[in-house]
Amino acid sequence: MSELTKETSVLCSVKTKFPPCCLQLNQNADMIFVGTYELEKPTGFRYGTIERYSIERDNHTNEYKLYLMEKVENTIDDENNKMSAILDLKIIRQFETDQENPFITCHSTGCLKFWSFNKANNKIYFKENIIVNEDDSILITSLHIKETKNNDMLSILCTSTDGSSAIITVNNSNGENTIEYVGEMHDLECWTGEFGNNSLLDNCFFTGGDDSALKLFDTRQSLDTSVWSNNRIHEAGVVAVKTNNNKSFNVGNSNTILTGSYDDNIRLFDLRMLGPDIYPGKMLPLGIKNKNLEGGVWRLIDTDIEDELLVCCMYNGAKTVRIDYKNEDSTFTETNYVKNGHDSMCYGGDFRNGLIATCSFYDNSLQIWIKK
Repeated sequence: MSELTKETSVLCSVKTKFPPCCLQLNQNADMIFVGTYELEKPTGFRYGTIERYSIERDNHTNEYKLYLMEKVENTIDDENNKMSAILDLKIIRQFETDQENPFITCHSTGCLKFWSFNKANNKIYFKENIIVNEDDSILITSLHIKETKNNDMLSILCTSTDGSSAIITVNNSNGENTIEYVGEMHDLECWTGEFGNNSLLDNCFFTGGDDSALKLFDTRQSLDTSVWSNNRIHEAGVVAVKTNNNKSFNVGNSNTILTGSYDDNIRLFDLRMLGPDIYPGKMLPLGIKNKNLEGGVWRLIDTDIEDELLVCCMYNGAKTVRIDYKNEDSTFTETNYVKNGHDSMCYGGDFRNGLIATCSFYDNSLQIWIKK
């Protein structure tokens, strides 16, 4: 379902070995790292794999092909056991090179795992495991890496099914890791988070949950309580948050954020009331711009164009959406739509080097396509 009369053509598709939950393209867009999630019904155990696909293009026919190059089912130190399910996977972009692709996965057993793909050896290597939740029945639902120029420090925001969230700091200079748990939890599952990516919100982060709440925390003060919280922006769970990074939308206005929800709506609003003041949490922000994308808005992903995002719309495939924050009547415009081949929940997507990769869950579908 889309306002567009014609779908964007898919270049190539393949069936993954297990249901894909998340993915990332490498910087050259010639590889896809896919995290999978499979429920073993007899035991109730959730297990997952990392599937690495190569993207090859025939220069004569211009046809694309996807090839499964590697499937990781466990770690080196636990090679006799299946790895727990993967709910999110993120490449550490600041450390990525043509020869090395470091990435992190979050799991259904409350841990983060660190990996690196080495091009020379054509292999994914396990590096480290960090236990975030001592209770291994708590799933980590998402992970978010803070962009920084400091290569010695890495900050990761994690969200979990018990409504909690935490900041993990990895010190690469001495190998020490610290975990700071957020005191104020969501009443239901916490599905997403986002670091502030501009001068106004640089020390802040957001979390969103099944309780319809969007919460804002400031790392310069105690994380026992949020500095702002609102559960009136959406009519269902908040599952996507995007702050302004002077690229993706509303360039120049650092007070604006985007949110997505199970209620099928993408919303754009300004945190300010007057000047730099932030809205009181019980008030509905004025001037909310809204569009119903006819599918749960699960992921908001940058493309190569300012004010344009790739949106994973759960049971309604994937779309690219242009944003014109000055247009009161038509703030959001759909520019591409891919539903064919995604007959299940579209949870994962990424854009790199002109190429888009998306995946859907129960139908084990992985597809690549290019914007029109």
